[in-house]
Amino acid sequence: MKYGVIGDIHGNLEALTTVLEECEKLGVEKYLCIGDIVGYNANPSECLEIVRNLPLAGVVMGNHDEQAAEDTDLIGFNPQAAHAIQWTRKQLSDEQREYLRNLKLSVQIGKITIVHATLDSPRRWGYVFDKHSAGASFSYQFSQVCFCGHSHVPLAFEKFGKVIGGKYEEIRVQPGHKYLVNVGSVGQPRDGDWRAAFVIYDTDENLVKLYRLPYDIKTTQQKIRDAGLPERLAVRLENGQ
Repeated sequence: MKYGVIGDIHGNLEALTTVLEECEKLGVEKYLCIGDIVGYNANPSECLEIVRNLPLAGVVMGNHDEQAAEDTDLIGFNPQAAHAIQWTRKQLSDEQREYLRNLKLSVQIGKITIVHATLDSPRRWGYVFDKHSAGASFSYQFSQVCFCGHSHVPLAFEKFGKVIGGKYEEIRVQPGHKYLVNVGSVGQPRDGDWRAAFVIYDTDENLVKLYRLPYDIKTTQQKIRDAGLPERLAVRLENGQ
C-alpha cells in the first residue's frame, strides 16, 4: 500500500491541491491525515471538504480543529492564531464543525498509528523536538510506525533499544524497530523552508519518504489579506516560519 501522509494543512488550499496532484502522480492509494485541517489560512471549508472526500485510511483531530469546532475561550493561542480561529468558526457550517468535533485523537491502522501531537498525552498538545519527548511518546506506541505533526517541523525518531533521530529525507523501516515521524506541514511549514511538506509511506518497499513542493504562495497570501486576517500570517508563509 502506498499512503500519502498529510497534515497541518491549516486552510491553505493552494498548498493542499498541489500536494494532492503530486500524490496522484506518485500513485498514492490511501491517505492518512494527522490533523489541523483548518486554522491560520483562508480556505478552511474548502480544505476540509477536500480531505473528507479523499480515500482516507485514517484522520485525527488537531488542536486547531478542536478549537474551530467549539466556542470556548482561546486560552493558550497567540493573538494571530486566536483571530484566525474565531474567523474560521464563522466559515464552517454546523455540520463541518460537528465532523471536526467527532474526530479521534489517535487512530491505529494495522502497523501504523496517527496522532496530531504525542501519544503519551494527545490532548495536551505537546511537541516532539528531541529524543526525550520522542521517548515519552514511544512508551505509548504499540505500532511500528507513528506519524504525527503539530510542530510543523519534519523530524523522525527511531527506537531500537535507545532513541535516535533528527532531520530526515527517507527512512527504511526495519523489522523490530519503531519509528515516530513528524510529516511536516502542508500549509504552514516552520523549518525555514516555505514549500509544502508531506510524506509517502510505501509499505511494500518499507520506505518513508519526505517530499517538499513549491505552490502558489502569492495567491494564498492575498487571500489571507482579503479575508482581513493578520498580516503576519501572510508574511510568515514566505519565511517558512
